Amino acid sequence: MIEIVHLEPETAGPYQPFTYRSYRDWLVRPDADPEGQKLALGARWTGHPVGLLLAHSPARDDPARVLSVFVDGRFRNRGIGTALMQELKAHLHRIKKRACIEYYALNQYEALERVLVKSGWQPPAVYSRFYRCDIFAGMPSPWIRRFKLPARFRVVPWSELRQNELALMNTLQEQDFNDYFMPLQKESIIDRSCSLALKLDEQIVGWSIVDRELTDTLLYRALYIREAYRDQGLGLALAAQSAQRLGRTGATHTVIQILDKNMRMRKVAERLLAPMQPTVTAYKTALLEL
Repeated sequence: MIEIVHLEPETAGPYQPFTYRSYRDWLVRPDADPEGQKLALGARWTGHPVGLLLAHSPARDDPARVLSVFVDGRFRNRGIGTALMQELKAHLHRIKKRACIEYYALNQYEALERVLVKSGWQPPAVYSRFYRCDIFAGMPSPWIRRFKLPARFRVVPWSELRQNELALMNTLQEQDFNDYFMPLQKESIIDRSCSLALKLDEQIVGWSIVDRELTDTLLYRALYIREAYRDQGLGLALAAQSAQRLGRTGATHTVIQILDKNMRMRKVAERLLAPMQPTVTAYKTALLEL
């Protein structure tokens, strides 16, 4: 009854409704992935499309990334999701590549996790948490005005930074510094009105990055303080400086992402954001080792 087929751009059209809008054109375009391999697995039930697994397999040694998994609601609980995963595993075995999946803990995500467990994935773990807050409900919060920068430190709007400064910030060799904090990641969506660099004299010692992909929502993506300047209260002062500027952007909500392993920032968020009654959503990840 269940048939799993490898889809080509010319046969994938009927499966487009089974993935996110951002991937629908990519699914049917033969030239859409010059830097890797697109893998589209379709599930058919008595010949009719009922499910889709979409993955990207980079040309590098990085794991293949599962982009979306979907089964038509009328055909769930029939093993279709597991069958898609098993075919993915068989394909990955042939090319000797691991896989990863990342997802928000929303919309019946437990069903996805049951499929992952059945298919031999490592137990999913929380990577980060997203705190969604109403900007105008949060503006009266006392901490936004309470935390002040020490003398000699100043903030510089993102629009005033020079390209050579950004390049230097992007190549730090410090403990805990990774792609998550790099200012040249997704540079095109950085909101320059509330993203800031922190300077001591003319040296950049930290930064806060706020992204804007949606008109009404700002994502507080990264807050970084250089190793030599930590434990001076600079992080909270810099966050407060960005928060003071949120109300001028026209956005209505802000989302703050905090890595699960960053226990200090998690405690700070729970204390300072609690009065704003944020909606908290876990962002989870799992790995398939072959």
